[in-house]
Amino acid sequence: MFASIPALDVLSSYVIGLGFTTLLDFASEDLVLTNTHSSEFNRGPAQEDSSTNTSQISPVRATSGWPADIRLSYFEALGLHVISNAQPHDIIPDTSFLPPIDKWNSIAADNLLEANDATRKPLSNGNLSPGVQTYRERENELLIDNTAAFRTIRRIPPPTGESAVRLGNAYEFFKNLEFFSGYWDDTSLPLPSDPPPGNSSDSSEEKEDVSTIPFHQQTHTRTGTGSQLPPDCRQHLLTAFIKLVAYDFGCNVSFPRCEPRLHLTPPSSTQSPPSYFNSSATFIYRTPTERSAARAGIVEGPVAAISCRASTVFATEAESQLDLAREVVAVLLTAQQRAREGKTESRLGEGKWWTTKQRWGGGPGGPIGREADKVDELAAMNADVGEKIVPSDENERSVAAETRRVFGINGPSPIKRSKRGKDSGGNMAIYENYRKLIPPSSTWDRRARYSPIGKENSGQGFDDVFLVSALNHHISIIRVRVPDTLLTALSGDEAEQWERLPMWRSKWYDLFLAKERVESMQLIWGMISYLMRKIEDPAESKPAGKEAPAGTDESAQDDKMDVN
Repeated sequence: MFASIPALDVLSSYVIGLGFTTLLDFASEDLVLTNTHSSEFNRGPAQEDSSTNTSQISPVRATSGWPADIRLSYFEALGLHVISNAQPHDIIPDTSFLPPIDKWNSIAADNLLEANDATRKPLSNGNLSPGVQTYRERENELLIDNTAAFRTIRRIPPPTGESAVRLGNAYEFFKNLEFFSGYWDDTSLPLPSDPPPGNSSDSSEEKEDVSTIPFHQQTHTRTGTGSQLPPDCRQHLLTAFIKLVAYDFGCNVSFPRCEPRLHLTPPSSTQSPPSYFNSSATFIYRTPTERSAARAGIVEGPVAAISCRASTVFATEAESQLDLAREVVAVLLTAQQRAREGKTESRLGEGKWWTTKQRWGGGPGGPIGREADKVDELAAMNADVGEKIVPSDENERSVAAETRRVFGINGPSPIKRSKRGKDSGGNMAIYENYRKLIPPSSTWDRRARYSPIGKENSGQGFDDVFLVSALNHHISIIRVRVPDTLLTALSGDEAEQWERLPMWRSKWYDLFLAKERVESMQLIWGMISYLMRKIEDPAESKPAGKEAPAGTDESAQDDKMDVN
């Protein structure tokens, strides 16, 4: 079994520079679990000891989720196997969906419109994928120099003899990247060289030249450290970057309306309560083709997941393990949501005594806490209030009403909330929620059509889940093959064993470097193109020249295939 491996004791951490101007340097083998007793562990699926059983996952269910509780044994219990620096043809299962870069870049600009139709493929939503023309537009937009793009964002006039660049669809991306340059050094700029000794006069002249540039015309100005960057800005940057590709495929990046949770349900034979891990992941969803459904906020999927973390320092092994655990949780909860198609939610506490039985031992109950004092106060106030005096004469009442209508004299004042209700509103809400005999709130989005988009219908027994991971100003594309038996074990059913949980991770792409952000765009293009491909239904893929057996009605055969 997988647990028979004696140790998985190597977990190299990210190498991240510290200080105000230190650049990042990610390790080449970051977050790799290796087997110290087998050199073949990282080269492919093992022939033996490649599965694990339900009993080995009990430590993962029992963990409280604190950073100190994350251990390598938990990854070993899941059967996690991380392959870092994977090539694009290893991350995308079908390499035909990766853009043929050399072929597409060799097409002349005048022939793009003609070649575009031939490079489009059918998608699962009934539309066609973008072609070479769209790819070349995105590539040219991402190859724009950062300094020129930041001038356009800040509306700084270009130098003499140059024209302002047009950012096009990448305007939102460069807008967030320009904000990033205030907290992280732009790695596309050359590093400042130390002046040689004895040339103090030259260095002072250079400083004077830099100081002559007005502050409002500088394109790169540091205002803080990387750890001071607002967490939402990284999410906005990655969202704008992915939308450059996702929109053309009929997808969009949406924030979850319900908190994403990885649900851990113990087997029915145990007395352990169910638990969950929450996550800050966002998702790439498919947009419905029906206009009414799209306007109503209906989403389909999820297609893939996005995980942005605000951590900047991985000085200890525990911090690296925690970051890896966040990625694994995001992948597994995405797999759980993709497996919800055709299922109904089983809410926590549904049918339990504490959601069906009355409080106070079955009695109707009564006022609790300060409610008893409020009841006495209301009774005293009602006793002191006298009857309202109304005009006895009908004419007086009509004249008074007309006077209020015309002149506003003694007219009705706006309704004001009493101070008593404002002070006690929060406490009253707590009491009312305590009295409600209902299960906790739902964790399923009512406006989401859960579906494993991009998964084959052949009962292959696993689901390829993709994750776009972001740290600092770097991104990495991850593919994890999640076995269906592992999801069964997490849902509380008895699963005997499941295969290893392989994770292919690309290298870390720096979004400040034009070449690397184009490479990451190409990989995201292949990822979405593969997931959004049109999958032929086996019932519809009947060979054209094949006849039905003798004595069998052809329509009956078709009905049988449709049922299966």
